[in-house]
Order: sequence, then structure tokens, then C-alpha cells
Amino acid sequence: MVASSSYPGPVSRYWPSARHFTEVIQCPAVCFAHTALRKTLPAVDRLGMPIVTSGQFAYVYKLKSTNGAGDFAVRCFRGYLGDRDQRYRAIQEHVLNSPIPYLSEFSYAPEGIMVGNQRFPILFMNWIEGPTLDLYVTEMIQRREVLLHLSEEWLRVVSALQHSGLAHGDLQHGNVIVEHGQLRLIDHDGIFVPAMEGWSASEVGHQHYQHPQRTAQHFDGTLDNFSSLVIYLSLLSLAEQPSLWHEYHDENLLFTKADFLDPAASTLFAKIKEIGPEHRRLADALADAAKGPAESVPHLLDLVHTVSRLPAWMKAPLDLESTAKTREVARAEAPVDTRSVRWSNWQERKKERSMPASPQSQTFQTIFSARAVPPPVVRDPDAIAQNTIHFAKDLFRGGFVWWWWALFLLFQFGGAFAFLDLMVAMVIVALVCLAYGLFRALQESYSARQVKTAPHTLGITGAPTAQQRGASLPSSTAPQRLPALAKPLNPLLGNRLLGIFHEHDCPWVHQISAANLVNFSSPSEASSHGYKACRVCLPGT
Repeated sequence: MVASSSYPGPVSRYWPSARHFTEVIQCPAVCFAHTALRKTLPAVDRLGMPIVTSGQFAYVYKLKSTNGAGDFAVRCFRGYLGDRDQRYRAIQEHVLNSPIPYLSEFSYAPEGIMVGNQRFPILFMNWIEGPTLDLYVTEMIQRREVLLHLSEEWLRVVSALQHSGLAHGDLQHGNVIVEHGQLRLIDHDGIFVPAMEGWSASEVGHQHYQHPQRTAQHFDGTLDNFSSLVIYLSLLSLAEQPSLWHEYHDENLLFTKADFLDPAASTLFAKIKEIGPEHRRLADALADAAKGPAESVPHLLDLVHTVSRLPAWMKAPLDLESTAKTREVARAEAPVDTRSVRWSNWQERKKERSMPASPQSQTFQTIFSARAVPPPVVRDPDAIAQNTIHFAKDLFRGGFVWWWWALFLLFQFGGAFAFLDLMVAMVIVALVCLAYGLFRALQESYSARQVKTAPHTLGITGAPTAQQRGASLPSSTAPQRLPALAKPLNPLLGNRLLGIFHEHDCPWVHQISAANLVNFSSPSEASSHGYKACRVCLPGT
């Protein structure tokens, strides 16, 4: 016999509580070791917390698959149970070799979930959707044909367990799920399989369904004889006399442990015997079994010989659905990305990143809009003062770090007159930047005037023509649209951004973006709109 304390596996001093399991299970991709469980999300209540059902030995969570593989039930154990690993491995091997349609296949993972820095065992299986037996009976208590169907279905469950050589060990209303009119068994903790011959039971089952004399030493193939008879007689009696449900139902179907301890004094036994001869015969058999040893209880199929050979779907009533009540709420679905995936090389991706996502304003941009391409900065070359400040700022920003390092060292080692020296140094820096800016502004103005007077230096007399002005420009500054401007309808072109108007063949026209380009027919029209004349091409002169 293998006692629970003889299991040689390691015993952890720390074991997670329900709160710890609930915290980590909110991120299945991290805490679970099995690939299928990582692609799930826990079922949550209206507060967004995972729904947990607490049992005697485990916490049960419902995980909803995100890839259409179905939902899972995950059992996280409440503590170390000795030889649990050996038991589940034996049960799993037996179920795989002799599958039972009423018992779900499961997987036992010794290191299935990680809490903190440790891994703990879990057991998971496909989620069975439906109410437990007591909730289903509550809703169908006035439907005799449904309860009779359940009693016949129960005989099929007992027959399948007998032929498989497996005993559930804890048959009770909470471990029986009604799924579309069919019965399914859950909770694998107390199962017996032939490979466990000589072991002791890890639990003794629900007290209102088990033999009053059952102990942990009673662990063999006859485990379910007493509880299966209790459930069958309860369903058969409720089908004929529904009033018993409201009178005797609590944490049971009908019978309690007190009825088994003294059947002669039980009012429930007396009322069931009055229903009919078949009910009396089964009630007497149950009373006699409760008085004798737990190992001598007769099998249910030895007492009832009316098991139908027809398939279950041919025996079930037409309407067996029950309205299940649950705290689960639907999760908000993530928006589906319908964009097509197109692979591109790095040159194309770089080009796409440099382009705006959509046409937008050149002068206004919100935090939610795409990155817009800034308009080109066009300066008037004759605006000496403005250009001086612009170039001075460029020099100061370019040498910002070095300026401040020099000022810091001067202030640090300047002695008693450090503050005065610092002020003088700042004035010198400002004068140097302004001098540099003035030099750059004058240079740019001179270059612009050279472009204006370039045709005269070639010996051409008179005012330069449009072709001559265009020819004096470098090829890089003569865009494709220059021939189109040779004979414009409106000879003057304005820059909406700067408020300056030019001749159509002015070299500064080619610096104006299409969004900022405006046409005028005469200098007076341009002046009436607030535009100033260009100082390079001198329009209208």
C-alpha cells in the first residue's frame, strides 16, 4: 500500500493561496508552461477579476482560448497532497487506454504554473459547459420525462465506469455536469484505477452520498456502488413526487448522512417507499446496504435491469436545455486589423517613414496628426537685420556647450571679480555671434545681387530676358516647371508664407512651394493684398 506520506517528491515550505493564483493567472502567457494554456485569457467577472471556484483540494479557473481551440478548466491545488503525482499519472494512463465518454480526458502538469520563482502542479482539461446536477434538477423539477431521462442516463454512466474498471470515488451532485442533456463527470482527485490496487484513498467523498462506514482504507472498484444507488433512487423518486425536492434538498439531492445512520427512523425512507413497489425495493436495498459493511454494497446494475440499449440522443426529450447562471462577463474584443501585410525592402520603408501619412496643413499640426513635412524656409536676402539674428542664433546653438564651459571655467577661477568677468565674457560672446551673423547676411545679400546682375557682366545690354535669367541659374535650381512659367497669364508670383511678390523669372520663385504660391496680375493687386516687392527682381520697375 502506498501511503500519502511515503511519496518521495519534494515538499515546498511555501504554497500559494487563492490570491496568489488569481494574480498570476491574469497573465497566462507568463505563468503557464503548456503552450495551449499560454494562448488563453481567464474568464472574468464584472470587476475584471478572474472567476475562481474553490473546492476541497483545488481552485478551479476557466480559461478562454484566443485562437479558437476551446475553453479549458484549470485546477490549481490548495496544498501538497503527497502521492498526487503518481495517482494522476496512473489515472491519465488508464483513461487514455480505456476512454470513457462520460469522463473528460485531462492533463496533469507537475510544473504547470509559476508563482513567484517556483513552479507548482496543475491539472487541466476541456471546459464542460452546463449546470451541475442539483441546479439542473431545480429547473426541471416539474418535468417528469426529463428526470426519468436523467435516471436512465445515470445507468449508462455507471455501466461505462464498470466496464472500464474505474471508480470515481466521489459521485455527488457537484461533480456531475449536465451538458445538453448528457451527464459528464468532473473532479479526478478520488478516482481508483486497477494500477492503484492496495493504495489508500486520498479522500472519502461527500458525506451525504457515501456509505456511513467508509474509510480511506476502502479504495477499490466498489467505491461507487453506494453513491450511484443514492443518486439513482433520488432521481427516480423526484420524477414521481417533486414535492420531496423542496422538503429535503439542501447540500444534497434528497438523502443525508443521518438517513443512512438510522434508516428506520428516517421520514424520507418512509415517503419514498410509499411511491411505488420499485421505489420500495430500491429503498430497502439502500437501507440494508447502509447497515452492512461498505465493501458489501451491491452494484446498481445488479439491482436495476432496465438499461436501454438505444443511443442517448434517441432517448433524450426534445427540450433539455437549462438557463445557466454565471458571474462571467464578456471581454471587450480587440479591434481586428484588416490591413494587408506587404513586405518591402529597407529603402521603401525608409521612404515611407519620411512621407506624411495623409495630406495635412503646412502650418498646423495636432498631437494626433501624422508627421508633416515642414515647409522650406525662404529668407529675403536684403533683410540684413533679420538674417543677422538668424545666423547669430545658428552659431550660438552650434557652440552652445563650448560657450557655457568657457563661461563656467571663467566664473570658477576668476577670483574676486569673477562675476564682472562673466558679464564681460557674455557680452563678448554675443558680439562675436552678431558679427558672424552680419557677415553671413551680407554675404548672402551680395550673392543674390550677383545673380541679378550676372547678365550685364556678360556684355548684354538692356534688361535681361526670362531666358537669360533662367540660363544664369545653375541646372539644379531650374526645376521642370520653369518652361511652363515662360509665358504666364499673371506675370507676378507671390509667396503666401513671407508676403513677398516676385517676377515670374526671379530665381527666388523656384524656392516657393506649390502650397504657398499665389498669382497676381499687377504690382498694385499684390500690394492691395499686403504683399511687398522683392528686392532682388524689383517687380514692376
